[in-house]
Formats: sequence, structure tokens, C-alpha cells
Amino acid sequence: MNEKQERKLRRFRRAIAGFGFIILLLLSGESIWLGSKILQRLEGLSTAQTDNLQWNLTQIEVEYLRVENRALAVESEADLRALRRAFDVFYSRITTVRESSVFAPLRNDVEANRHLLHVQDRLDELASFVDAPDGQFMANMEVFKKQVVENRADMRALAIAGLSVYAAQNEAKRLDLHRLLSQLAAVVFVLVTALGLTALLLAVLYRRVRSMAANSVRTAARMQAMVASSLDAILVVNSDGQLIEYNGAAETVFGYSREEALGSDMAQLIVPTHHREAHKRGLARFLKTGISTVAGKGRIELEAMRKSGEVFPVELSITPTASGDDTVFVSFLRDISDRYEAEAELRAARDDALAGERAKANLLTVMSHEMRTPLTGVLGAIEIMESEQPTETQRKYLRAMRVSGELLLQHVNDVLELSRLEADALPEETTHFDLVDLVEGLVASQQATAQSTGNDLSVYCNLGGSRFVDGSPRAVQQTLLNLVGNALKFTRNGAVMVEISRRENSDIVDFQVADTGKGIAPEHLERIFEDFVTLDSSYGRMSEGTGLGLAITSRMVASMGGEITCESVLGEGSTFYIHAPLPVVDNTAPGVMSRSEVDRRSARLLIVEDNDVNRELLLKMLELMGHNVIAAAGGAEAVALVAKNHFDLVLMDISMPEVDGIEAIRRIRARKLAPHTDIVALTAHAAAEDHKRVLAAGFAEILTKPVNKRQLIEVIGRRALRHEADGEDEENGSDIAQFFEALGPEKANEFLMRFLDEIATFAGELAKGTGISRDLRAESHRLAGSAAVLGLASLRKCLQDIEVGAEDRPPACDQFGEVWQEADAILMAELNQIAAE
Repeated sequence: MNEKQERKLRRFRRAIAGFGFIILLLLSGESIWLGSKILQRLEGLSTAQTDNLQWNLTQIEVEYLRVENRALAVESEADLRALRRAFDVFYSRITTVRESSVFAPLRNDVEANRHLLHVQDRLDELASFVDAPDGQFMANMEVFKKQVVENRADMRALAIAGLSVYAAQNEAKRLDLHRLLSQLAAVVFVLVTALGLTALLLAVLYRRVRSMAANSVRTAARMQAMVASSLDAILVVNSDGQLIEYNGAAETVFGYSREEALGSDMAQLIVPTHHREAHKRGLARFLKTGISTVAGKGRIELEAMRKSGEVFPVELSITPTASGDDTVFVSFLRDISDRYEAEAELRAARDDALAGERAKANLLTVMSHEMRTPLTGVLGAIEIMESEQPTETQRKYLRAMRVSGELLLQHVNDVLELSRLEADALPEETTHFDLVDLVEGLVASQQATAQSTGNDLSVYCNLGGSRFVDGSPRAVQQTLLNLVGNALKFTRNGAVMVEISRRENSDIVDFQVADTGKGIAPEHLERIFEDFVTLDSSYGRMSEGTGLGLAITSRMVASMGGEITCESVLGEGSTFYIHAPLPVVDNTAPGVMSRSEVDRRSARLLIVEDNDVNRELLLKMLELMGHNVIAAAGGAEAVALVAKNHFDLVLMDISMPEVDGIEAIRRIRARKLAPHTDIVALTAHAAAEDHKRVLAAGFAEILTKPVNKRQLIEVIGRRALRHEADGEDEENGSDIAQFFEALGPEKANEFLMRFLDEIATFAGELAKGTGISRDLRAESHRLAGSAAVLGLASLRKCLQDIEVGAEDRPPACDQFGEVWQEADAILMAELNQIAAE
């Protein structure tokens, strides 16, 4: 140990001794001062408590004397108020003695408690006088006064007993306090003794300082060895920028030997040329102001230079520290070239993966278009062929073709829908719709499937005040369709129940889809919402599927802000629960529609489709629905037709050669053609990005191919006929001439004969005078559609009232005969006129 270190050691010893002496004095003084204060405060608290208790007992006796004086002073009813007030005060003080924990010692004393109970008994008896009416109180006043006087001795005995109890208690407390203070004195003595021992210990520690100094030297040596063996490069630089320490790892990293590096300017050795000026300015700024963007900032990444001139990335941590009158900088550096190479490889892999995802998305887009376009033709042709009165055998094959085509379309839809949901597409815009109408229509569409598997499919709706809600009808419909479809697939000769209800005073609607199928094993319940999951044990391959239905359902429910759960018992059935926010809306609000509202009179339509087969099929379907339709084969032709004609609605394909749908709508809107006519997109593309692009171009909405009759009825009712319906003449008229022109005489006559037979059967059921069954309401809805096609507005309205009436037998049932006679007369007149022409 050199002389400088020895001086530091002596100063350290003196500092320790002085510090210990000061601590000893402070602790001793503090102990004496605390002891004195504790004695004073304990004495004060003890006296104050006793005085307070004695005062309370004395005050009780004073209050009783006040009651006695008030009683003796009563001469009239006017004096009773003061007597009652004095009695209430006295009664409350006795109650305090009976209940307060402060007076527990008094109650615990046998003699005092006996007097207290006696006083309380008398007090309760006196209370019966005080609580009586004034007249009765005055009548019993002498008895009251007598009892008050007699009770004075008990009150005095209670006060004396209480004072004796609290005097004994006070004496015990004083003895206890004396014992406590004695213990405190002993503690102080021990503390002083301990302080003395501490002083001796400090002396022993003082002698050990020299040993500790030796240990410090050894520790420094070990630290030097650790620095030398570190895998990270360690450099120590003084304030002049010279290297004063340089370990073995630094030799490996930079290529300079220790002898070459020590004493050299670090900036010239390892800082790249383009960073040297910034390094020098930063060092000067730190030495002047203490501000640095590198030193003391933790790990940072910079560039360094090897002896060969190679520039490479390093992870660097610099810590400035004072060493005597100088400041040194300890730097830890790590070569991270390998990490940069690995990150570059990861970025390349990520880019390849993203390219793969884009390729997949493009493939799905192409697949969507290339598969949906021919499916449009196939399913459309089947739908038209079914309307041509095929034979039973032909109907059988057409049904098989439709089932296969729709199954293929469902598989395509599942994959594309999952892709859309996984892409985090923006949620659909909400609209107002009739929830009951949607659910009942969906259930009705699945009745044929239910009957084919021997199942009873039922629905129960309880939405309280309003059936109209704000939300995504497509998401609700697709969700319920998936659940009902699953339930029907996996249930045989059982029952499937659909129930919807609204929580009281809430936006939340609860959906339940329950079945009596085979159920799901408990270990599989967590997996059923995963992608491509089919369960062999309970949901086996008894029916085909992609295994995506419940995965898509779960994502759709989440997109609505809801949640879905499942309960199941193996061998007994399953119940799926959905809770989703669907706020109530006014059924007079714009955009609220029920299914019956779309069955209206004919519209003038323009369809734009470059595929010849799809164009002809779409044209035929719309004409069979009674609409006036013009077809265009391309976008340029569509623009020309819109410029010359008025249309209630335009249905336009997107992918067309030369002028596509987006360019066509741009030209129509730019020239301000048909400003009040909605243009609906027809597309086989299902990707979310494509739909965003289409809607951004100005299309009112999108119909994804293949489009069926139901979708066409809904979009025409929503977009083409609602404006007309606002001013529609509700008087009976007829579109029968247009009907004959669209279908031809033979098919029109066949339709009318069947319609008349169905009306007669329906009227016969109504004439029975019984309640309206669900099947009869469904028949009413179907006949209302036929009446709308024929333009019989009053008949259509009557049938709609029967369908949606809340009563067991709506009033419209009794009006049907008269309404039908008027409609029948109009039909006969129209038929006679057509025959004459």
C-alpha cells in the first residue's frame, strides 16, 4: 500500500470514529427526550379519561335532577314539552351507559349493574307516561312525580357505584403505567449499553480496514483478469481520447495488439473516417457541459473500423466515470455483424412470406372470379329450368344439380370468407332491418332441409317493443345460417330450435340455436371454432364440409362486437349462444325494411354483363319477376343507354373488356346521368380490397355472383322500388297486361289458374274462423308476392296484414273475402280486355 492510499485509510478511520460518536450522542439524547414525553402524555391521557368518565356519571345524576325539577314544576300541558325534552336527554344518557363500550367496566360490576338495571326498568315505566298524549300525561302526572322522586335513591346509588368502579380502574391503570415506564427505563438502559458495544465494534472494524484494503487490491487484480478474459471488447479512454486500457477481445475485434493500441488516439484507430469529426465534437461537448448523446445512454448501435479499414456494425455502451481529477470513459463493444446478417435473412424471408400472401390473395381473387362466373350461369339456368314446369324426373335431377352447385358455392364462399376475415377487412356498414323478418325468413328457407332429415325446425322471437334493429343483416344471417345448417346436418329425426330475445333495457340481443343431435364431447368444445376442424366422434363425416363454418361464424360474431359460446352434452345435443349488440331503431326510420315491402310493382332495370350466358339468364330471371329489363353487353353501351333512358336501377358487372364497370360508373356520374338512380355492382370478386375499390368508385352496394332470385328481389325492393312506394297509389289496379307480355299467354294463364286455386284454398282455411297457423302465415306471404306481381295492391296489403298481424287471428282475416271479390273483378275485367285485343 502506497503513501497516498495510507492517508486515505487514516481519513476513513477518523470519519468512522467521529460518525459513531455522534450517533451515540444523538441516540442517547433521543432516548431521554422520548422517555420524558411518553411519561407526560400517558399521565395526561390517563387523567383525562378518568375525568371524562366521572363527569359523565355526575352529569347523568344532574340530568335526572333536571327531570325531577321539570316534573315538579308542571302545572299545565304547556309545561310538558320542557319535561319531555329533559326526560329524552336523561334517557339518552342512560342508553349510552347501557350500550357504549366506554361504560363496559361499569356494566361488568355486579353491584353497579344491579342499580343500572333497576334504573332502566323504572325509566322504561316512566317512558310510557312521557310518550302518552298530553291529556293522559297530565292525568297521570302525580303518579309520574312520585315515581321520579322514589327513583332518586337508585340514581344516587348508581353514580356512587360507578365512581367506585372507575376509581379502582384508574388505580389499576396507574399501576400498569408505572410498570410500563419501568420497562421503558430498562429498554433505554439496554439501548445505551448496545451503543457502547457498537462503539467497541467500530473499533474492531477500524482495525480490519487494513485487511479490507488488501482485499481491494486483490479484487482489482481479479477484475483486471475478468476484463482481459471478456468476450466483449473493453476500451478505457481518458479525457484526451487516448486508450489507457485495451483487452484481449478488443485485439481480436479490431486487429490491433495491446502494445499498438495503448496510448494511441482512439478516434484514429477505430472510429470510421466519416464519424471522426462528430466523435470529437461530442467528446468536447461532454467535457464542457456534461451532455452527451452516446455516453451513459445504455446500449446503442454504431459503426467501427478494423485495422484493415473494414467498417462493421457494433453494439456499444459507454460509461463515463471520475478517476481522481480526470474523467475516463469505459466502453464495452460487441461485433454484431452476424446479427445484421441474420436480420437481413429474416427480412428476406418476411418479404418472401408477404409475397406469398399477396400471391395467395391474388389467387383467391382469380379463383373467386373464375369459379363464381360459371356458377352464376349454372345456378341461374337451374333456377329458370325449375320455373318451366319440369317433369318429376327432371325436377329430381335439377334438385341434385342445384344441391351440388350450391355445395360447391358454399365451399368457395367458406374459403373466401375466411380469407376476408383474416385480412382484418373493415366491418360492414350497419343498416336498419327487421330482425324478426330476417330470422323467420331464414328458418323458413331451411324447412325443406329439416324435413328431409326428419327434424322439426322451430323459431321463437321475443324482442319486446320493436323488431327493427341497427346492425349488419348479412353477418346476422350468415351466422345463424351456419349454426342452423350445422344443427340440421348433425341431427336426425329430432328437433332444432332457434330463439332470439332482447335483454331488458339493453342493446344486447341473445340468440340460441339448440339441437337434439349427438352432441360434442367436452374435450372438443375448445376446438370447434378453429379452422378446418371436423370431429370424428360426434360431428363425423356424415356430411361434407370444409370445417370452416364455425371458424367463420366466430369471426363474424366478433366483427359485430359480440361473443359466441357453446354448451353440449354428448348424446343429448348442443346449444350455441350468441350475444350481440343490435340497438333498437324506429320502424319509420329511413332504411328500415321488411321482407314484405320488397314485393312491389314492376321496375325498369338495366343489366350490364359481358358474359352472354349470364346476361341472358339474368334477363330471363328479372323478366319472370315482372320487371321491364334492358340488357347491355359492355360499359360503353351501358353509358349510352343511361344517357337516353330512365332506369329505376342499374345492375352492372365490374370485370368487362374495354370499358369496365368502374370506368362506366365514373363516366355516368361525371356526365351527371341518372343522378337519382342507384347503380349496384355485380362481381365474382370476393376479396375485401376489391369490394373497397368498388364501393369507393360510387356503387350503392355489391352483389357477389352467383346472384339468386331472393337477392334480386331484395336489392330491387331496396334500391329501385322504395322511392316509388312512397307515392304509390294504394287503389286497386292491375299489371296483368305486362304480366302476359312478359310470360306469354300460355304460361301466364297457367300461373293465373294456379293462383286462383291457391286463393280459393286459402279463403277456405280462413273461413274456418280459427287462429292463424304458422303455415297459413307463410302461405299468406307467398300469395302476397303473387298479388304484387299482378299489381293487386289492396289484396297484397291484406295478405301482408294477415302475415304479420300480432293477434292469433288478425282482423284482416275477416276482411279478406271482400278484398278478394274486388281483386277478382279487376282480374276478370283485365282478362276480358286482353281476350278482346
